[in-house]
Amino acid sequence: MVLRLKIRICYRDRCIETVAIASSGFIGRDPEITLPRSLVEKLLGRNFSTVIVEKVLADGSIVDLERISESLKLYLLTEDRVIGPVDVHAYIIRGRFVLLNDATLSTLRIVIIDPRDGIWCFRDELGRRERRGI
Repeated sequence: MVLRLKIRICYRDRCIETVAIASSGFIGRDPEITLPRSLVEKLLGRNFSTVIVEKVLADGSIVDLERISESLKLYLLTEDRVIGPVDVHAYIIRGRFVLLNDATLSTLRIVIIDPRDGIWCFRDELGRRERRGI
């Protein structure tokens, strides 16, 4: 099991809700996510602008990734809170999973307690509450 979180991603007046994986191996200076092309087209339609960005992966390899030109708004949805919006850059991938990088997790103030069992909390809950991922 991994930590899965419910999120809402918005672009202008359109929003979609989905589940994202809190990926501690997806690093970056700025909040970033990966989005499958099918979700990108659902959110932005078929006509959108992208740029190619050179990205260093966690293993040190370098790849060129397609990134949506404009930032998106991301919200974290829990049973008792909605956190956000956080401006995120989104990379388009062939895979099917939405991943949240470490900067996004930090901006959302998420502390991963047990990544295998999907246990986490918000920073202001540390030592007082444990949450389970979706």
